[in-house]
Amino acid sequence: MTTPVRDFDRFEELAGTQLYRRNVFAVTGLPTRASGPAVRRQRQKLEARLAVEDRWPGARDVAPAGGYGKDEVRAAFEGLQDPRRRMVDEVLWLWGAPDSGCGCDPDLHELHDAAVLLHARALRAETGDLELPVDQRASLWENAASAWGHLLAEGALRQHVRHRIRALGDPRLDEDAATGLLAGLPKLLASPFPQLFTDPATAARLAPVCSAWTGFPPFEGLFSELFEHAVQDAYEKIHADLLTAEREREAAHYREAFLLLRDRVVPGFEDLAPLRPFVSDWRYDEIAHVVAVGLNNLAVELLGVSVYRPPSASRREEMVWLAEKAYEIGPDRDSEGLKENWETIYDHVTGTGRHPARPRKRFPWFGFLLVLAFIGGSLSALIENYGFLPVLFVSVAVLAVVGYIVRFLAWLAGGVRNGRRRP
Repeated sequence: MTTPVRDFDRFEELAGTQLYRRNVFAVTGLPTRASGPAVRRQRQKLEARLAVEDRWPGARDVAPAGGYGKDEVRAAFEGLQDPRRRMVDEVLWLWGAPDSGCGCDPDLHELHDAAVLLHARALRAETGDLELPVDQRASLWENAASAWGHLLAEGALRQHVRHRIRALGDPRLDEDAATGLLAGLPKLLASPFPQLFTDPATAARLAPVCSAWTGFPPFEGLFSELFEHAVQDAYEKIHADLLTAEREREAAHYREAFLLLRDRVVPGFEDLAPLRPFVSDWRYDEIAHVVAVGLNNLAVELLGVSVYRPPSASRREEMVWLAEKAYEIGPDRDSEGLKENWETIYDHVTGTGRHPARPRKRFPWFGFLLVLAFIGGSLSALIENYGFLPVLFVSVAVLAVVGYIVRFLAWLAGGVRNGRRRP
């Protein structure tokens, strides 16, 4: 007995911006209800055509420009022999009017075909296969999300898929597989977005589109999982650049460290902005924290160097930029300390009053107490031997003489300095 198949590896094969281009019905030009004899006749026809031509255009009005080569067509016909592959591709292709066996409401087929056409058209526009102004693409995406969102919420969709599995009559696929197929469909439909988000401008434009998709229950919470790989890749790149900048800072190569932070780390972090709605708060704060700390560390280091060596104009600009960016990027838990550093650095480089304090030496309390104990012991011994009044008189006289000596030395030092200033 043949074991029924319920796992759909075809999802991984189709995922991405070529979702509809790879569909076996787009490649072969067959309708989704094509049976064995019709499939054989179409295969013979296309093999004869491709024996004298390099390309075949594929399904009319839906297949992408450029068509398909001989190998792609052959692989598509082979894929039709596998019920797993065929059923995934059927759900993602045009159904046309209901047949006498499926019992579907015509509105279901119309909604399904509208969802396919809207989604395929949006993808073709984003990949350059279809010329369409940018301002018209958002409505395509949102209408596709609405159509698929309502369709996936319909129990009638499952009934149609179960009917098609029965119609195929392949023992490798039973009717219960319809549940697994439809469960994986939302992720497959959203799979092009991570690939499209690799371009920052496209990512910024499509972020609201993705938010619109998450408004439909089948896609709710899905985009965080889809973008996790992209976020992890971005974090690893940022972290590697931060480590390089830190090594440059420790080697006192301050200009090199600054350029790494300005030209690679900060842009890498800013590229994550479109993904912000789909990244958990703790994950985003973690990345923001490490970036802000890297910027702040270099700013504080440059501030310390500037105490002993006045910075150039460009170095002052770098210090302020680093401190400002650190405060701007840092999460809320770091904002107080980062803001204080920024203000201190700004006041220092602009000369507006607040300068970084030099490190204070701790007062030598232990030595001070020892000296007091020694003086106290000596005075006690002198008073015991000579009496209080004689010791008091001598002590006052000694302090007066020491005071005059100190004043004389100060006068002498002042005279020497004045002599050095004369031409």
